[in-house]
Parts: sequence; C-alpha cells; structure tokens
Amino acid sequence: MDICRTTKATIALGAIRRNTQKIIAKYPGYRYYMAVVKADCYGYRGNRVVDAMLQGGANALAASLVEEGLSLRQEFPDTPILLFTPASAEHLFLLAEHNLIASVATLSQAQQASKVDGLCVMIRVNGGSDILGGPTDRESFEQIFNTLKSGQCNLVGMYLHSYNAEDSDATASEYAKFEELTENCDLSALQIVSISNSLTLPRYPKLASCNACRLGNILYGIESEDEELEETFCLTGTVLNTFSLNKGQSVAYSHAYTATSDNERIATVAIGFGDGFSKTNIGRDVFINNKRFPIVSVTMDITLIRVDESIKENDLVYLIRDNKHLAQIASHIHGATEEPICALNKRVYREYID
Repeated sequence: MDICRTTKATIALGAIRRNTQKIIAKYPGYRYYMAVVKADCYGYRGNRVVDAMLQGGANALAASLVEEGLSLRQEFPDTPILLFTPASAEHLFLLAEHNLIASVATLSQAQQASKVDGLCVMIRVNGGSDILGGPTDRESFEQIFNTLKSGQCNLVGMYLHSYNAEDSDATASEYAKFEELTENCDLSALQIVSISNSLTLPRYPKLASCNACRLGNILYGIESEDEELEETFCLTGTVLNTFSLNKGQSVAYSHAYTATSDNERIATVAIGFGDGFSKTNIGRDVFINNKRFPIVSVTMDITLIRVDESIKENDLVYLIRDNKHLAQIASHIHGATEEPICALNKRVYREYID
C-alpha cells in the first residue's frame, strides 16, 4: 500500500553499519560483539537494522522477550542470541529448542533452568543495583553457579549490567562485586563473559576475564560522546496548514491551548499520541527551517506548534532532528534517551536508507 502521510522516521542503515565497524575497531580484543536489538531495535524496527549491525561486524545479538528471540532466530539461525529477561519455566524448553540463551538471576530460576536438557544459560550477576535482584553475597551466588554447572542445562556464561556508568566510584563498586562473586568460578571455562556495555565500554578498561561486550545505544549513536559516530535516526513531518489565534482564543480538546497574544500563528503536523507521540512532548521544541518552535498541543492524530509568519504549508518539520535533540527531548519528558523512539508505534512509517 502506498504511504500517503508525510510523517515518517528515517533510519540510516549505512550509518549503523559504519558505527558498528568503528566501535569494533576502536575497542578490540573481544571475541563477541553483541548487538542489542531489544524492543524491535529500540523502535528502529526490522531485521534490516540487525543485518546492518551484523554486516558491520557484530557476531551476537541480545533481545529481551522470548517472542523477540524466536523472531530473530527465524532470520538468523546461526547467531548467538541472549535474552535479558528471564523466561518462565514453561517457556524454557522453547528456548532450548531454538538455541536461545536464557538469563538467570535467582536461585529459583537456576533450579528451573538446570532441569532443561540442552538449555543454554547465562547468569545475570548483580553488581548491587540490578533490577532483577540477584544475590550479592558469594555463598548465594555460588549456589546458583553450582546448580547450573551440575544440571542438565549448559552454562555458557555470565554478564554484569552497570547502572551508573557516569559515576566511576559506583561502577568500580559494581566491577568489584562481580569479581568478588565470581572469585571461585573458572571464568576461562565459560564461552561468554561480559561486563562492558554501551556506556561503560568507552569509559573503563577491558577486564582480562571478559571476552564479550554488549553494544546497545552506541551502535545507534544515541547517548554517545564519540564524534566519529554517525546520526542514524530522524523523525519528520510537514506542515499541514497554519492559522491564527487571538488572545484568549483556545484550540483542541478541553481548550488544551489558549493564545496569550493576538495573531498567534499555529502550524499543524500529522502525528499524535495515536502514533506513540505522547502529550509529554507539549512544551518542547521542534525544528522548522532551522528555527526552534514549541509544541503547544498533542491530540491523537495532530500536533500543534506555535510558529511565526515565516512558516508555510508543506514546510519540513523535524520532530526529532538528531541525537542532541533526542537528549533534550528525553530531559524534557523526564525519560530515557531511547524512550521517544521506542514509543513510536507501527503507525509511523519507517524509511530505510543506505
């Protein structure tokens, strides 16, 4: 079907491929460069994004849900795939059947996984702040390790997720906790051991015991200070029409916006919360003709922007212009940097360019 609405997200596959190549060249010495493609590639959507990362040199994948793993396995039959979110006991056999790597954080999860013949498992190590709440004392951790080692499953590795990469003391504490918990474990016997992620990889040296790094935001160019990485995403629309409001005149449901002066110019764009473009965007800026203008209202299908007389019908609107703009949006909505992209649903057309 033809795409009639001009609102679209543009994804630069070539930039993603080159970003992957640059990161691998800049941080050598790992056996596995694991591209994180959960949430349908952070909202970029589609296996073409995954293809670009693999073409750039990534040789493993990480997703979150069982459904994500099964979908990836259909297209990438030979690539190691880790699932970050522990699967329920009833789905562990499905993971084993499709050669997906299960995450285990707690003893009860380890006990369930240990009973599944051939299931590949990685321990999610709690450095002190992990959202899955694994043990932080050595005895309890070793109980998990030994349960998996002696079970019917295949313990292929372990990984640590850091939560305060910008804080060197907090990260040092997480790394120290990892080394404390694993002191009596032979890490060299494991296939995959990972500490580094997108935020820690550029900030902290590689640990000798680790042979894998997990590459999420950094491959997309998001939340990175590396000026060599390329922009990979923008969200654009066009001005549908413009109109004027006089002081005290209101528009949208429940009089969502009321003009504070005469002859205020309003421009409309075809996007709204029905597309995952939420009302939290109200008050933040978009770019039209390289000038900033504020969003004043978001409805299900239409967003209203306060503009000036220079803005005309069909002018291009950058709703998300680049990574710097994305970071500003995240700050405005008090959300994660990836959140505005992940929120965009399938109603928003994705255009892939190389």
